[in-house]
Amino acid sequence: MDSKPCPDHPHQIAALRALLSEPRFKTYLNKGGNDERYALALYLYNVRVAQAFMFPLGVVEVTLRNAIDARFADVYGENWHRTPHLHHSVLTRESLEALEKAINRVGINADRGRVVAELTFDFWSNLLRPDYGQFWRTNLNIVFPNIQRGRTRHEIQKIVREINEFRNRVAHHEPILDRNVTDIHAKIVDIVSLRCRETAAWLKHHSTVSTAIRTRPHGPVAGFVSLGDRLAPDFVEVLGTTRLDIVASRFDRAHQAAVRVGSTGAPTAAFGPLDLVRYVSFDLQQNGGFTLLSERTVDDLLTAMDITGSWVAMDAGVPLADAIDVLKQPGTDMIVGVDPRGKAAGVLIRAHRRY
Repeated sequence: MDSKPCPDHPHQIAALRALLSEPRFKTYLNKGGNDERYALALYLYNVRVAQAFMFPLGVVEVTLRNAIDARFADVYGENWHRTPHLHHSVLTRESLEALEKAINRVGINADRGRVVAELTFDFWSNLLRPDYGQFWRTNLNIVFPNIQRGRTRHEIQKIVREINEFRNRVAHHEPILDRNVTDIHAKIVDIVSLRCRETAAWLKHHSTVSTAIRTRPHGPVAGFVSLGDRLAPDFVEVLGTTRLDIVASRFDRAHQAAVRVGSTGAPTAAFGPLDLVRYVSFDLQQNGGFTLLSERTVDDLLTAMDITGSWVAMDAGVPLADAIDVLKQPGTDMIVGVDPRGKAAGVLIRAHRRY
């Protein structure tokens, strides 16, 4: 019986390099320290993760598409795609051109469902731009009924744009090795949950992204160090309803981070003592120099302070070097490591110079 083809053979490696093209293979070769076998292992890992993302990306696209379509039908009529007012007074030129192309592809007499299915994620993502601010001022809470107080169209647009850009990379078979895929997955679940918490829970349960991430090859170099090896396990785990006086009492030299977790134990936000001090200062200004932390909660702080870009969640099994690269990005102060169950395992803080 013939053995299965194995990329360890030099002629097979040469064939694969030619098939992938040298510029594309070079990305993996550079990441793999010029080790061809390791580079191919990284390529296969990239494929596995991209494939695992097809399900959550599909769910978030359909969720966003159907949510906006339903609201457009309520506001502009069942046949909103043919409504002159929407065409000439609401849609931007770019959005109108995309809509007209979709109509032309399915036929001028096609029903709304076929037109909607033909429109790309780019179209729906672009509808969250500032150009549509007037629409969202009265419809944000309807399209996203579970949106938390204080969250804005701008924040949702930023997240959806990032998801869309990632989706396009996956669709075009581009490398995603340097992307914080754990964070992207969390943002996908977040957007879906804004529309339907049950669907978000179902998506999270059936997603295989975490499983794929844990298959990342460690390479031929001895002494591999993962993010999990450097995580500080001493953090303050809190809920949205936890009182801030309790949080303040638990901060000390060992506990320099608070991680807000959801009902499943997954991290949803993280902040440090300095964020708490800033919130107290803000609250004093808002209340004539008076504040009472026993009457303020973690969610009060998160609503008032914009810390969405100051922390990220990453799988604890990723290389430490990748996590450090994320910490070097402007505005990122903290990484929350996530274990295989999706729960917070520890934190890595920028201020801790020795990783």
